[in-house]
Amino acid sequence: MKCNRLIRARAMNRVLPMLACATAVVLLISLATQAQQPAVGRQKSPRLTTDDVARPPAEQPTVDVKEPVVKTDVSGKPADAKASQASSADAKANPEESAWRERVDKARDRAKESQRLAEQAELRITSLRNELGTSGETAKYRNETAAELDLAGQRLRELRAAAAEAADDLSRLVEYGRQNGFSEAAGPKPTSADGTPNDEYYRAQLAKINEALEGAQRRIQLYENRVADISQRILMNGGKKGGDNFYTMQLQQDRDEAQKKLDEARAELAKAQSDLDALKEDARRAGVAPGLFR
Repeated sequence: MKCNRLIRARAMNRVLPMLACATAVVLLISLATQAQQPAVGRQKSPRLTTDDVARPPAEQPTVDVKEPVVKTDVSGKPADAKASQASSADAKANPEESAWRERVDKARDRAKESQRLAEQAELRITSLRNELGTSGETAKYRNETAAELDLAGQRLRELRAAAAEAADDLSRLVEYGRQNGFSEAAGPKPTSADGTPNDEYYRAQLAKINEALEGAQRRIQLYENRVADISQRILMNGGKKGGDNFYTMQLQQDRDEAQKKLDEARAELAKAQSDLDALKEDARRAGVAPGLFR
């Protein structure tokens, strides 16, 4: 038995080195085979890079957004509504149109004032003529009146020329605005932003109507004087009995023109009076204080 164990031990000692050598050979062959494989077919071992590491997002600074504060009136409507409406209306007009509006306003005022002065000068001349024809006055008074009448006549010619020039300037400006699509600025509205009556609107309308009333009354007096004066000259020229027929025809045409202007002035006065009554009634219904029309 002891001899058999010795034999097996020796056999194992021989076999084990042979197995170890065979295993090493197999391992070397396997490594060599893998090294000869092409790079395309070879799989790389996964590697961890810094790009694969998730970085925490940087903290963004917080910004406090405040809501705009809107001022309101008692009714709860924005207090700046009226101002914003006015500014938006002005913003619609470009600088050229705004400048044109200012020029038109000034030209219209100049034309109205020039016409008013010319009409007043003509009324003054008629008054001086009536004074000159009054009997019982002294020679000195007559001479002074005649001298004043001459100066008034010169002044009237100058004022009429200025009125015609102002009217032409206004017409050219209005035509220029029409060709460029400009519009004049709108006046105040009947009601304010909060729905209450706008006193400024009624004051503006009242001023326009009063101006129309005064102008119509002045022109009525002026053209009545013209009609009477021309009629008197027709009689002095001979009337139906003869005289200079051509001159008489010219006077009759002038009288017809003056009569036409007189009828227009009377119609303007009637319309202005009707407009005034309508404005007062509208203001009464809107609740405007009656003192505004006093």
